[in-house]
Amino acid sequence: MNKKIWNYSALHFAIFAWGASGVTAGLMSMSAAGITVYRSAIAFVVLLAFNYIIKASAKLTNHEKMQLLITGMILGVHWLCFFTSIKYSTVSIALICIASGPIFVAIIQPFLDKLPIKKSQIILGSTSIVALAIIFEFESQYKIGIIIGLLAGFLDAIYTVYTARINPQIKSSVVAQYQLFGAAAIIFVAFMFIEPNWQWLAVVTVADIWGVIFLGVVCSAIAMSLYVFAIKKLSPFTAILSLNLEAVYGIVLALIIFGEKEYMSAGLYFGGAMLICCVAADGYLSRNAKTA
Repeated sequence: MNKKIWNYSALHFAIFAWGASGVTAGLMSMSAAGITVYRSAIAFVVLLAFNYIIKASAKLTNHEKMQLLITGMILGVHWLCFFTSIKYSTVSIALICIASGPIFVAIIQPFLDKLPIKKSQIILGSTSIVALAIIFEFESQYKIGIIIGLLAGFLDAIYTVYTARINPQIKSSVVAQYQLFGAAAIIFVAFMFIEPNWQWLAVVTVADIWGVIFLGVVCSAIAMSLYVFAIKKLSPFTAILSLNLEAVYGIVLALIIFGEKEYMSAGLYFGGAMLICCVAADGYLSRNAKTA
């Protein structure tokens, strides 16, 4: 298989799995923190065993280890915000909110690379704000969920930008292993102090058991390894731009599984479409600028 096709296939499998993760979380009764910790911990154990079997060891410097753990912590807080957004709103709203990630990437990268912000990015950023305002207006009862979802999108952008800067010589499964440990550790330690009664770790239903297994193995261990592999081969913006399909895949799955519960106002879909169009336009303009 052509390497480019394989890279894109790996990326889109990961994105589809993440779209399904929102629907899976919507079927579960346990807390967002519990879902995040179990998901990360299960995936970490799976990858630890996988890396041991294939002997995918790596001599990492202390700086590289710290880099992997910190990006993993960012990922853990991103997942916590995403699952919390679902609890406070709906799967569709949470997915549309994290589709804001590419806009945040467009804002963050110029500062990191010490480049001026382009006029097109200012225009598209302003249009994105209008799109989000429309979503707020039509789905005002879900404001808390929307705000938390946007925070998840911002954290996703930071995670993507910094993961792309990780040494490409480090195997993707090793990168994911360290990041998943960091994700589980930050949420576990934080909630030991926030909710010391441990109720947040309670597994309530059978759906919770199967849910955390699916999230841990398919949506984390496998999907993360493929995503990290792809993001090191493709540009950060291509990766984050493609992540908009996570919202499309997830919303379609949510409508199929939850039916009327996931039907939102026309304003939500209009605002969501505006947001995704802004991201697509930014990707098109960025590509043309590079080839000019």
